[in-house]
Amino acid sequence: MLNVLQTHTTGHRVQPGFTPFGSACQVLAALPQPMLVVRPDRRLLFSNRGVDGLLHDRRVGVTAEHLMQIGQLDAARLESPLRLAQAGSTSYVGLWFTPQISTGWLHIMPVPADLAASAGWPEDAVLLVIHLDQPALTQAARIDALARHSRLSATERHVLMLLGDGMTVEVAATHLGLCMSTLRSHVRNLLGKTQASTLMQLLRWTGSAQALPH
Repeated sequence: MLNVLQTHTTGHRVQPGFTPFGSACQVLAALPQPMLVVRPDRRLLFSNRGVDGLLHDRRVGVTAEHLMQIGQLDAARLESPLRLAQAGSTSYVGLWFTPQISTGWLHIMPVPADLAASAGWPEDAVLLVIHLDQPALTQAARIDALARHSRLSATERHVLMLLGDGMTVEVAATHLGLCMSTLRSHVRNLLGKTQASTLMQLLRWTGSAQALPH
């Protein structure tokens, strides 16, 4: 990502918040990933459109042009990673948001010198990139990977997706129009092919970041 930004950097100097055509600021503004640029004292220099929804939902808080909160990270908790970025280090911090209890992570890094010069930001400017987890997409991808790795049949994959979405074995059998003995047979095949010791272990794996069960 930073390589892309550096490629688009120009020699124009701009005021904070202004995104001229063709500038690195415009590249940042157009990216869907929520991004903010702040001073180490949390004074906001820039935010892109991806941040707008987070501000509206109060998952990000800005007061008097200062960043006050991202998820559970209040001003005091933001202080340490911002100091690290000011010293030239990059850090990653897990995020969670209420009231839905969604999760994500925050990538905090120094703004590259040429990007800061292009945008007219001070040398100590810090870039914050907010990554929001998408559990449904992650689970689907993990099930696809497991289906290929363990050579699951189309029906076995479908059963695993339904159970992973929270259906009970009984409801999944009704949904698929199968008798309980057939559904249980598919579950036994799933456990055998994936080498998972229990159905619970297999379902926990589909929603985690762990390696394959075997």
